[in-house]
Amino acid sequence: MMDVFVEQIVQKRKGAKEWLIICGSMLAAAFLTFFFLFILPQFSAFVGGFSILLAAAAWYGAIWLSRSQSLEFEYAITNGDITVDKIIARSRRKRVVSFDAQYVERMGKYRPEEHAQKDYTKQLIVSDGVPGSEEWYMAFRHKSFGNTLMVFSPNERTLEAIKPFLPRQLAFEVFGKDAFHRP
Repeated sequence: MMDVFVEQIVQKRKGAKEWLIICGSMLAAAFLTFFFLFILPQFSAFVGGFSILLAAAAWYGAIWLSRSQSLEFEYAITNGDITVDKIIARSRRKRVVSFDAQYVERMGKYRPEEHAQKDYTKQLIVSDGVPGSEEWYMAFRHKSFGNTLMVFSPNERTLEAIKPFLPRQLAFEVFGKDAFHRP
């Protein structure tokens, strides 16, 4: 069998929560700037000298917080090892999860109602968040997280890379007889 290495980057769509954080941080920075430049100097001449620095720090924090709302997820499949990283503002990377495909117990197209009553220790939503897009799920036991549900947005190439490393019965249940077909 040939070595398999596939990467896919999925950009997460900003939802209401993210836009609220962005707008709130900008409004807070504007308020703090007004406070530091116009209100605070009236009470203390000593603090007045630092007011420009304090206002700049407020804007720096608001911009940093706003940029942090830009998320991407990178799926990497290397010979059955599945790794998901979160990329924040295209500058910071954080490992979300890493596991072997042979430990996947269930997989398929994601329907939230089917998982509402299931007891998962950890739920990882690492999909694009676009309404109507095709999301998939994997349920597996992770050494640190326990019973884990991962919701993701794989493309066809990513699914093809995962397929040969799934347990044989599961691959057949999910992909049918195409699970063992090699192009």
